[in-house]
Amino acid sequence: MPHPPTVLVVTAPDDLSADLVIRQIQERGVDIHRIDPADLARPGLLRMTGFSDDEPLRFRIEDEHRTTLSQSVVSVFWWHPNLPGSWAEGESRTILEDFLYGLDDVLWVNHPRRAQAARPGPRQLKLAASLGFRTPSALYTNDPVQAAAFAREQDGQVVCKTLLAHPDRFVQARLVTAEEIGAAEDSVRQTVCYFQKLVDKAYDVRLTVVGDRAFPCKVTSNDALDWRAAPEKDLTFEAVGISLPLNQKVQKLMRELGLEYAALDFAVDHNGTWWFLEANPAGQFGFVETATGMVISRAISDHLVQTALATHVYTPGGGHRASSGTAWRRAADG
Repeated sequence: MPHPPTVLVVTAPDDLSADLVIRQIQERGVDIHRIDPADLARPGLLRMTGFSDDEPLRFRIEDEHRTTLSQSVVSVFWWHPNLPGSWAEGESRTILEDFLYGLDDVLWVNHPRRAQAARPGPRQLKLAASLGFRTPSALYTNDPVQAAAFAREQDGQVVCKTLLAHPDRFVQARLVTAEEIGAAEDSVRQTVCYFQKLVDKAYDVRLTVVGDRAFPCKVTSNDALDWRAAPEKDLTFEAVGISLPLNQKVQKLMRELGLEYAALDFAVDHNGTWWFLEANPAGQFGFVETATGMVISRAISDHLVQTALATHVYTPGGGHRASSGTAWRRAADG
């Protein structure tokens, strides 16, 4: 009897978006094992045993609800697990990650190493521009003279943004002038700052991509520069279309970045031009689904289940190999 295919969900215990995806997977009758890596360092909550010997890498993960063998894992949904809070948590998570990275023929949404390499920043913007996206000019510097000069080149003001989330507070994008940069020169010298040309936008678009499926959402925010910081009452979300040429560029960008999932942000100007701002490999989607009814969580679950099973066959000896997706059902049904 083959091991049943299992989707491994690695996330924080209170992540609501992960809950949406898990609910969809459960409706498909596929086994799920949700784990919090921090539980490996909490005695008795999550047990892991792995082997590195003359045989292929293999492991077993157990908790009070179920046991999962590495041979049964067909896909991994890696979705915002909390950062390690202690040395023990960090050590345990590092070993878990290394075993997971050793799995063959497993679909990741998204693989952490690929997501890290694909994070927003200068390389991503350059890649997007090379694929034909319109991208605003950007400067990265801790030299206040260069920053002020760049602002003057952009009609005297630029958008100041951050690439990393602040550990203690939300940092929104904001407009700064050349004069403000000069007055805050000591602050500019303390870190490399990210300045970008302002797009005179009519609205924003959050484009969620899952495999080859795209979910574009128009965001209007009463002229807020950063809609993420606008009051909820000032925001409206609406499902919109995307042109075929733009969607083809999006798919090529996803392939180049090695991602199965991303949340792309665009600013759309008054001429209807979509300006690419960034692609977040772990951008949230729950608020878009709730506001518009777009079935993003269903698309993710389809990808984790159907796309993964389409390339595997299960054998009585256990494990899987690349083949057609219906073979496991035939083997399991005798």
